[in-house]
Amino acid sequence: MLIKPVNDTTEYLHGICTLNAVPVYSKPMESTQVISQLLYGESFNIIYRKNKLWFYIQPNNCSVLGWIKSNQIQLIDEKMFIRLNAYASKSLEISHTVLKEDSSRNIVMGSTLPLFDGISLTMPDGKSIFNGQATNREGLEKTSELIVKIARRYLNTPELSGGRTPFGIDSGALVQLIFGFFNIHLPRFPSEQCQYGEDVYFMDFVQEGDVIFCENKDGRIAHAGIIVGEKRVLHVYGNVRIDDIDHFGIFNQNIRRYTHQLRIVKRLIPSNEVNNI
Repeated sequence: MLIKPVNDTTEYLHGICTLNAVPVYSKPMESTQVISQLLYGESFNIIYRKNKLWFYIQPNNCSVLGWIKSNQIQLIDEKMFIRLNAYASKSLEISHTVLKEDSSRNIVMGSTLPLFDGISLTMPDGKSIFNGQATNREGLEKTSELIVKIARRYLNTPELSGGRTPFGIDSGALVQLIFGFFNIHLPRFPSEQCQYGEDVYFMDFVQEGDVIFCENKDGRIAHAGIIVGEKRVLHVYGNVRIDDIDHFGIFNQNIRRYTHQLRIVKRLIPSNEVNNI
């Protein structure tokens, strides 16, 4: 497989997603695993290219490395990349329309709104109108009540490995997106997310907004969820749902058994900024 550094062939070292969701593949083939998705307005760095169809990229503020199809994104230069990332808001609507002259497109919750001024956002092709709910430039206020409120918006979303939308999501994306609304930028996967925040050593001391991490049969952290009530956790298991949690792990009342073994609990927001359960 011939792979060339992008800067050998083009001045464009960056790109931006202009569709509602674009798959990021593990290899430059559509038959391979989708490891993540780019949402509307999210930008990225281009590392390599293969032919004219595939780019190997790393999203801005994220550790994921993967392949995207070149006909599903728009290339931008360094100046535009810096400008669009100077400040941005995020959509809080499950699905909402972005209007531009005589065209429109639907974007999903968690999409980025570059240079959003409360009415319009700026993309490489100009300004568009967005009249839905969105965060401000600094993100939402870091309170346990608001974390739970935002997390609950994803309830009943189907489980989808690699998914990052309210129409299909995995546990790592759920945690990453929810805290992203509060301007807390986390890696894509639970195995990386667990390295952030302060340890909470006993379940009796957990607070709403704390993040739990569970290990698989090989002892590797592969699952995450958010505390949303007393001994209750919002996570992804078949769909985004709320289950019981104790020092053993996540207990599913429907099937009357533990589905995930607890490894560690992390606090990403200082104790004096959240409300105790």
